[in-house]
Amino acid sequence: MKRITVLSILAFGFSFNSHAQLSINGHFYGEDAFKFSNYNSFGTARTRGMGGSFSALGGDASNIFLNPAGLGFYNKSEFSITPLYNTQNVKSEYIGQSSPLSSSRLNIGQAAVVFSNNGVGTRKKRSAFGLSYNTLANFNNEFVYNGSNNKSSISDYFAEKATSENVSTQVLEDEYDGSTGIAQTPTSMYYQAYLIDHTGNNNYVASELSVPVVQSGKVRETGSLGQFNISYGINFDDKTYLGASVGIQNLNFNQLTDHAESFPKGELFRSFLYGDDLYVNGTGINLTLGGIIRASKVLSIGLNVTTPTAMRIRESIGSEVTIDPLPGTITVDRKTLYTVENDFRYRLTSPLRGNLGAAVFLPSKLGVINVEAEYIGYGQMGIKDSEDARWSSDQKSGIQDTYKDVLNLKAGAEIRVSNIRLRGGVNLLNTPYRNESSANSKSTVQLSLGAGYRAQNFFADLGYSRMTSKSAFTPYTISNPENYASAALSRTQGVVSVTVGTFF
Repeated sequence: MKRITVLSILAFGFSFNSHAQLSINGHFYGEDAFKFSNYNSFGTARTRGMGGSFSALGGDASNIFLNPAGLGFYNKSEFSITPLYNTQNVKSEYIGQSSPLSSSRLNIGQAAVVFSNNGVGTRKKRSAFGLSYNTLANFNNEFVYNGSNNKSSISDYFAEKATSENVSTQVLEDEYDGSTGIAQTPTSMYYQAYLIDHTGNNNYVASELSVPVVQSGKVRETGSLGQFNISYGINFDDKTYLGASVGIQNLNFNQLTDHAESFPKGELFRSFLYGDDLYVNGTGINLTLGGIIRASKVLSIGLNVTTPTAMRIRESIGSEVTIDPLPGTITVDRKTLYTVENDFRYRLTSPLRGNLGAAVFLPSKLGVINVEAEYIGYGQMGIKDSEDARWSSDQKSGIQDTYKDVLNLKAGAEIRVSNIRLRGGVNLLNTPYRNESSANSKSTVQLSLGAGYRAQNFFADLGYSRMTSKSAFTPYTISNPENYASAALSRTQGVVSVTVGTFF
């Protein structure tokens, strides 16, 4: 079964947008590996306000995930939680018609507890044990498109797909159960719904040839990538800090796609509605090792490395079509047909990640500035089907041809004014695509701002980011690229993060 293709695009700021299409050539799972491995916004509002630049700093719950060595800075135990409020506006341009859509959502970005212990009679001044949950990626995304197409219908894709499979009409009959309306393959469903017609020699054409074709669609994505961490950090002589963390990832991603067509001059149909429902679930595990060295009173150097996440994934996809034929044209037992739910299991290996940073502490405890370089080995991602070595090799080659390793630069600052904290951050995010023009991607800059308040037993932090991106959605492709269209998507996303916590 062909899959909906998902491609993430970077633009100003950082966000996910889907570039989905029905493609005769099949699905490239490297795009899924990238989508499920690509995250830069996580942790507490403090860390978010500093642009995620925190590898040489400690004493924050984000250390549990990012650099567990920072747990050695704790001298009190702590609990914190970070709700997020996300707003999104997406405008699509499809065949000259504009369609806006707005949405908002509230979710939990982070929750953590840290248990601090003092060392006694040894060089180990302090140690801490931490548990946390972080939402690494939020896949919530929704948009619509509308337009009048004078060149093609999605039925042309169905016909080309059937022809490329070189399948006979008898096979398509055998693959369909008329008592349930369920087909074993999408092609059989297209054929039984009279959307394609056989012309001989296993060649097929679209049954409805009239134009214009009034097309509309809606794509709705939900789900998230979350990680639960168990971490431990120790402090030797208030100079050397070491830590380790085990991360367990949980992936949930759903994509519901509807594409409707109506025919003002139809000869066979008034309209039909085609839909795909994709559900992806996965679990994985990784290990993070980190260290921080206090080189002097004003300088700290931090390093952390996270192994690739080894993830087992199960995806399930089903399709359906509902037809509305003109009176006196075709006789059907049922107007809604389905495909049998198709399950596929595979293994995904995420990139190796590492951060090397330096923190400079300002005099009189005025604040701190942290700068760092982040390495992400996108070119080393992996997709594997244990039952198909050839397919796995092709996917791996596609990843290496499409993606490259990147080095991102980050900087964050925090200024202290009595109990008040003011923060800012900037990230230079380099494109992971080898061919930037074909991927519609480029290196981008992300800005962030934040503020906080510290009391003896309580703290609160606030962060805000605004991100925009541009991408494209292609409902289907056919052999002649001049005869199908893409929806140009402009997306603006605002994220408000609030962290509240207490010491105990």
